[in-house]
Amino acid sequence: MLATITRMGFSTDATPAQLRSARDYFDRHNYLQIPGFLDPAMLRIARRFLRGAAFKTGQYGVGRDLKLYDDPLASVFLVLLNDPKLFRLIRRITGCGPVGCFAGRLYRMVARSGQSFEWHNDVMNDRMVAISINLSDTAYRGGTLQIRDTSGSACEAIPNLGFGDAIIFRVADHLEHRVTPVVGNAPKTAVTGWFCSRPKYTSVHRAMVSRSEAALANRAVGKRKGVAVPSPHDVAKIPDAVVSHTTGRATFVANVATAMCFGLNATGTRVWELLAEGRAMRSIADTVARDYGVARREVERDVLALAQQLAQRDLIKVVPARL
Repeated sequence: MLATITRMGFSTDATPAQLRSARDYFDRHNYLQIPGFLDPAMLRIARRFLRGAAFKTGQYGVGRDLKLYDDPLASVFLVLLNDPKLFRLIRRITGCGPVGCFAGRLYRMVARSGQSFEWHNDVMNDRMVAISINLSDTAYRGGTLQIRDTSGSACEAIPNLGFGDAIIFRVADHLEHRVTPVVGNAPKTAVTGWFCSRPKYTSVHRAMVSRSEAALANRAVGKRKGVAVPSPHDVAKIPDAVVSHTTGRATFVANVATAMCFGLNATGTRVWELLAEGRAMRSIADTVARDYGVARREVERDVLALAQQLAQRDLIKVVPARL
């Protein structure tokens, strides 16, 4: 597996030989296809919440498409693709300089006049490598990426028809690319964007968490029934719409369906990992107490309080103990 994004973030187990082969191919062709870049569970989440998404016309100097504005799913993809581990992999495959951030959008193309992109090179805003990830739920026709050298050599057409597959390609002065019009009734839906040398990634977590906390406060004002503190024997189930992203010792958790999210510190990250394993609250407290060398009773209280906070934000469902 060269690279994949799951509900729990980015991972890779590429061998040195696979990386050398990927680098060699990219050096010769200026692009590389990555099958299964989104794992099936993550792709299902994306498709589920794209069905009712409100796309609006996006107009650019080189073309036009339909863009998803201010949407939890689009924000979650920004979080997942701004991952230092992914940045390091992109550098190893492409030979580009240090990556500061990923910037992009979630878009759709339909068979409509003007929905295509002319030849252009994207050399602006410190862009080095571009990516396109296929989120479509049915096979589409057209919408093909084409790359050519400005010297006049023949262009390459690179269809990306595998569901969840990605294409990465070089951004440089001597290269141009375009996307052909979509043909027929099936739309093309994708995440696209650029790995840029700068600026350093500015987290979108803070704005998302602020909106989430405001929504939680509104629930309280509306006197929504609160979530009870779990018991030590309870376990947690992570809803299908929940994704998480760990960077360093911190984790960001978001529910794409409700736009609720939460940030976890190093200890919270450890608790989240154990919750995801289906461990009971008391078992989690025992493990964390051993990890940090503190009293289990104190840790158990904190674990139960954190589980309650996560449940209030729709990030876990507490399953009552069966005694």
